[in-house]
Parts: sequence; structure tokens; C-alpha cells
Amino acid sequence: MMRIALTLRVTNAHDYDEPRDSISHDWLRQAASRNIQPLLIPNITSSPEQYMKDLDPDLLILTGGGDAGDSAERDLTEELLFKSALEGNIPVLGVCRGLQRINQILEGSLVPIEGHVRNDHAVSFAPEWHDIYGPETMVNSYHNIAIGPGELSPSLCAAGTDADGMIEAAYMPEHPVAGIMWHPERAGAPEADWVLMQRLATRTLFKTKV
Repeated sequence: MMRIALTLRVTNAHDYDEPRDSISHDWLRQAASRNIQPLLIPNITSSPEQYMKDLDPDLLILTGGGDAGDSAERDLTEELLFKSALEGNIPVLGVCRGLQRINQILEGSLVPIEGHVRNDHAVSFAPEWHDIYGPETMVNSYHNIAIGPGELSPSLCAAGTDADGMIEAAYMPEHPVAGIMWHPERAGAPEADWVLMQRLATRTLFKTKV
């Protein structure tokens, strides 16, 4: 059973002045259907790095939902987790906002974008990802912040782009780290996303282990 650590959104409870950590049931349903054990990491803890180490996940996913800057607690938690994962060689997948945060942490930047919310579209992939996704596939889309070619961190390589050349997928060549701008837990996502997760978890994203 693959063990996946998932970061959480910070949301407001209905009719209560009570911020909460939360996660979409889509993630939990997908995990249950795929014999995956989800491990949830709260945003309020004295040491998220140690919390993750104690969970001992096969893969850390920086989940989507919201924008960078919406929650200082979440931004800090995910930064600490990502840096700790790099140091400990724990595989990481960034999903939508998660890829945006990885890019920011690695000194890349972000730009606003229009027409990408609830708008499925095609993504073209670099040859090294063809054995997972093929040359092109359709993905869902729910973001209004993007990574342009000039905004991608020097530590990342582009793996997928849309028709306008915006970065839709990226990876770190020397680490088991990748990110995608769509949501694998939602309808309209390619089944190959779960192959990508397995490849990351087993450190076999490419032919040789990272």
C-alpha cells in the first residue's frame, strides 16, 4: 500500500469564525479506490518537518486549492515540508497551487492568467514524459495563477506546456520532485497521473532511479 502525505487547505467554517484545515473528499475517495493510505498534515504544528518524518510517507503531495499568499500558515508549512523533503530525499508532487509554491520556493515567479478555470485543455509533453502521458493529453484546469516560460525556476525543467506555452508540468532533474497544474483527484484528469505518483514514490520517474 502506497502511503501519501497530503497537505491541507485553510478554509473558513460556515457560520463560524473558525479557520479549519480541510481536504476535498475527492482525494480521500481516490485514495480508498486505489489502495492508498492518505496521511494528512495539519498547518498548525510546531514542527511539520518532524511530523512528516514520523509519518514516513512514500510521497508528499502539496495539494491544490486557493492561491499562494491566501494563508501564511499554509505557505510556511508547505515551504518547511518541501525543503525537508528535498533534504531527506522524500518524493514530492505539487498539484496546481502545489507546483506554484514549489516554483516560488525555488525562486521562480508567477503570473495571472485568464480562461483556465473550469476549462479542460490539451497539454503537450516533453519526450521524457511520453511514456507516462504520451505526446499530448487533455487535462482539467482550475487556476488563475500560472507559470510562464520566463517565470520557471532555474532548478526546474518544463515537462508540459499548453497551447500558449505556459508551464503545465515541471520536474527537478536531480530529485524525485515534479508538479502538475491540473487536479488528479478531480474529474477530467488523466489516469496517467497515478502512474506519475507511483514513479515518484519508487524514484523511477525516468529510466534510472533518482
